[in-house]
Parts: sequence; structure tokens; C-alpha cells
Amino acid sequence: MPRHRKRRRLLPVAAILAALAALFCGYGCWEARQVRLVQTHLTFDNLPPAFDGLRILHVTDLHTRSFGTVERRLRRILSYTPADLLVLTGDLKAHLTTDDELVYASLERTFRGLSYPWGIVAVPGNHDTNDFYLGLGDRLPFHCLLRNSILLEWEGQRLALLGAATVRPNDGSRGSHEIDEATWVGNVARRRAPWGILPDGTTRPIVCDRLNDGQGFRILLAHTPDFITDAKADGVDLVLAGDTHGGQIRLPFHAALLGKSRLSRLHASGHFVEGSTQMYVSPGVGTLYVPIRFLCPPEVSLLILHRRPSPAPSP
Repeated sequence: MPRHRKRRRLLPVAAILAALAALFCGYGCWEARQVRLVQTHLTFDNLPPAFDGLRILHVTDLHTRSFGTVERRLRRILSYTPADLLVLTGDLKAHLTTDDELVYASLERTFRGLSYPWGIVAVPGNHDTNDFYLGLGDRLPFHCLLRNSILLEWEGQRLALLGAATVRPNDGSRGSHEIDEATWVGNVARRRAPWGILPDGTTRPIVCDRLNDGQGFRILLAHTPDFITDAKADGVDLVLAGDTHGGQIRLPFHAALLGKSRLSRLHASGHFVEGSTQMYVSPGVGTLYVPIRFLCPPEVSLLILHRRPSPAPSP
């Protein structure tokens, strides 16, 4: 067959493929801006009764560089969603090289004026450089955890938020000791009526306050679900993580294209139970590499914690 005839036959195929690619990119850019609120109820046998019904807003992987459409929709959701606590599990910066001042300015517009009884608690991600993260608490009203914890105390009962610092366990500086170090409590916030931090509006240090296994309900805030192995071994009650973007671009049958480790592929997004440890992995808000999501819309997670009712006594 002459070459010119082959070309004529290939042209319609190329045009169809180009149209499909354009349609995919257009839809992917649209979906990446459709930030939604997803509510999930989690039940525990050992949740302190004082914290029954605790509402946690979980935001991860914002990857911001300016206050754009995604940030505006995120702020709108946060503004109308009542919650007791907001947690951020890393990757606030778009990239390692993104200018810190641009990120601070975007975060200030996104979170300005928002108030929660237990405040806003953050841990770093792999895109959050040291200088940026260490300055975050000075620029915004965030409790920035770094191998320490905040101990919440209400009606004489305790709940601890543990902050992981390394991006992935066993990848360098601290490894398996990460959770052990995070268990040492650095700050305390006591809830009182009406809602608030301590009477003077500040947190207060606790010296050598150790939360051993079984002595308090512990929530680990970690950038990646790879911490589930160590968290399960340490008896952590709940892990909140991100990093995976839910795969960002997903194919039918839940195949995720973006995965940074074997564990993150197995726990791309959603609720998981590993022994006595539960984990919720949020698909996050932002995007990485390309501003596209497919079958994986951006999410703000509202987690409502419940204490499992005691069984009724036998007659």
C-alpha cells in the first residue's frame, strides 16, 4: 500500500486520539477543582467518653502556591463545616522550590479567621522544607508538631495527637523510633465551657509527660500511610494520613497510577482497620506533577469519632 494512503488512514485515528486526550485533560482539570466534603464515622471501644462525637476536619496535600480556585473552595467548605479540630497532614507547599512567602500568603487567605475549639494542628510533608515548616507556627495560628504531641484534656479524660516528623518510617534520620519520640507530650490544651484553650488562651508545657500504651487514646498525624505498620505495633488507636493523593489519576477497578510505596498503593484512600489500629487516608486537596485528577476528586475529610456503646447486661 502506498505511503500516502497509509497516512490518510492514520490521520483519522490520530485525530480521534488527540480529541480523547484533550477531553481527558479538560475533564481532569475540571475534576481537580471539585473539592468535596466527605463525612466518615469511626467507632472505637476505648475512646474516652468525654470525646465521644469529636469532629475532626482532615486536610492534606494542599500543594498551594497561590490563592486560586481550589483554595477558595476549600475555604468555603471549612467556613460552613462545624468541627472541633482541624488537622493538616503535610505538603502545604506545591513543591520544594515554591517560594515560602507565596505559600504563607495563600495559607493566610485560606485559613484566616477560622476557629476551632481545639485549634489547628499540623505535621510536615516531604514538600514542606525545614525553614518553611519551622516558620509556619509564627505566621499562622497553627500548632506545628515535630516529634512531639498535644495532649487534649476534657473532664479529666485525655486524648493525644502525636506528630510524626520524618516523611516515611525507616527512611533515614529516626526510623522506627519516630512514634516513640512523638509519644512524649510537649503541649497541653484543656477544653472548657465555652469552647477554648486554657483560660489565658495559650498552651502550656508539660515536662516529661509520657503516654504509655493503654494509658490514653492516641491519634497519630503522619504524612504517609506507611506509618501503619509501626502504629499497629505500638498500639496507636487512629492514624490520619495523606501523601497518596488517592492515586490522583485512577482507572476502572480502582487502579491508582500515583503510588510512592507498596504500602501507599495498598492504602491509597479511605478507611482501613489493622488489628486494633484504624487509619483514614485522605486523597487530599491538591495535585502533583499535573493539575489533573481522574475518578479521584479532591477531598476534605470530616471524621466523627464515636465510643462503642457497652453491651447491655444479661438479664
